[in-house]
Amino acid sequence: MSKIFGIHSRLTELPAFPEASASAQNNTPAIEILTPAEAASNAYLQEHGFMNLKYPQEIHFCKAEVHMDFLYGTFVIPPKGKNTHEASFRYAIFKDRIIFIDDGDYVLRIVEKIRDSITRPNPGIGFFFADFLDALISEDLLCLTDIENQIAHLEDEVLSGTLDNFNHKIMSCRRKILIYSHYYLQLSDISNVLQQNDHGFFNRSELNAFRLFSERVGRLHEEALMLREYSTQIREVYQSQIDIRQNKIMKILTVVTTIFLPLTLIAGWYGMNFKYMPELNWKYGYLTVFLLSLAIVILCIRLCRKKHFL
Repeated sequence: MSKIFGIHSRLTELPAFPEASASAQNNTPAIEILTPAEAASNAYLQEHGFMNLKYPQEIHFCKAEVHMDFLYGTFVIPPKGKNTHEASFRYAIFKDRIIFIDDGDYVLRIVEKIRDSITRPNPGIGFFFADFLDALISEDLLCLTDIENQIAHLEDEVLSGTLDNFNHKIMSCRRKILIYSHYYLQLSDISNVLQQNDHGFFNRSELNAFRLFSERVGRLHEEALMLREYSTQIREVYQSQIDIRQNKIMKILTVVTTIFLPLTLIAGWYGMNFKYMPELNWKYGYLTVFLLSLAIVILCIRLCRKKHFL
């Protein structure tokens, strides 16, 4: 069911009746939250030609577009906090109102949060939308900090020698960072379109609010880029640990080969069984070869330890 809020010093919910909507249109700026079915039959949207827009049913990214007498755009909010799934909705900004088209309750929760926590002495649709944008990123720094903690935990695991499922874990973190990075770039584009103020909907103070939002988004984007660089460094540390482990294995194999290579030579030499080898018929021949082999092994081990190969 549609929700209507009047924009005063604090948002005020109005009765969701057609006459209330008309009253809001004539007397005070308003916020309307509609479902897609309600938007299809909304007289105000039809009057301003909104329904003539040819937009796809699915929403893929955040954007803002300038049309004849309104601004149209979409939002795709990545999963964060208690929201385990992404949220998507449309919006249209007119001179006297903002209409959200949402088939869930995400927009309503944001609007109610603004109503309960923000009071402005100079209300307007521009200030409300700036507050709305700020509410969208209010918890993002905590989300980025959580990703940073996950990467730091992976770093501790790598340095401690625990490398199980590392690639799966680090790729999951990098995927989240990439989603947030694209999200902030798209929000920055929306802010730039709003600051152009092609229709003159916003006053100078509201444009400054959009500029401040753009700066916050820019700092969040920089944080996301630093996290991406951090994750790349951890992958390099992981690869170096893999290389160190492989080098240790190759070192052990080389030492073992070095120790037993003389024994292989002796075995090959006496395995020829030439009749001119007196040792083959000597009473102490087997014992002599055994002691010689043992002495060679001990000598090789001592040499390896002296060279710190073992």
